[in-house]
Amino acid sequence: MFDGGTHPHPLIEVRHVTKVYKSGTKVSALSGLSLEFQSGEFTAIAGPSGSGKSTLLNLIGTLDAPTHGEIFHGGRKVTGLTPEELADFRLRHLGFIFQAYNLIPVLSAVENTEYPLVLQKVPAHERRARAMEALRSVGLESLAHRRPDALSGGQQQRVAVARSMVHRPMVVLADEPTANLDSKTAASLLDLMQGLNREQGLTFIFSSHDPAVLSRATRVVHIHDGKLADSPAPDGVA
Repeated sequence: MFDGGTHPHPLIEVRHVTKVYKSGTKVSALSGLSLEFQSGEFTAIAGPSGSGKSTLLNLIGTLDAPTHGEIFHGGRKVTGLTPEELADFRLRHLGFIFQAYNLIPVLSAVENTEYPLVLQKVPAHERRARAMEALRSVGLESLAHRRPDALSGGQQQRVAVARSMVHRPMVVLADEPTANLDSKTAASLLDLMQGLNREQGLTFIFSSHDPAVLSRATRVVHIHDGKLADSPAPDGVA
């Protein structure tokens, strides 16, 4: 595991990052943005549609590259790495939760959960044990052998959470993780993520514009027109 907790640097550092998209006309999604995230945070990136919050999350997750500026993970500069190096970095150190769950339809819950470990070439016995442990932590051990079409939306998102943490990443990134869930299911998912944050110290950074979701975060980073608005310091995070 990439251990940001004992590293002298912030877990994640965004330095003077600008992102410009060129599709006929230039669109500046982020403009000279700088901020840091520490290990153990439960942080929301907030802002209206088009504010740049999803762009920031994608840059932090190395799914996209900034036009200008630098991004560091645990003191390691990730901007400028080759596509192969970035793919390996994501596989080993980052967890992702997507709006649409992104589960593989022909695989069971446990097979979906262990998939990152398959890519890491973890031995079959070990990866199955770790996948079952992850499903147990999200309350789905009894449904391990069901395929996604036999699970509710909330259960599928819990499988996605289990998959995001099974390889013991340094941070889990979630883009609008409750967007496709009803309010009760969304609250249950947030309870789960908060529990993992408190009990296991798992770092979460997620984007949202839902006040009910933002109220759960210990820190809210506000983005407006691609720039950083005033953000309170994380609560209880060194």
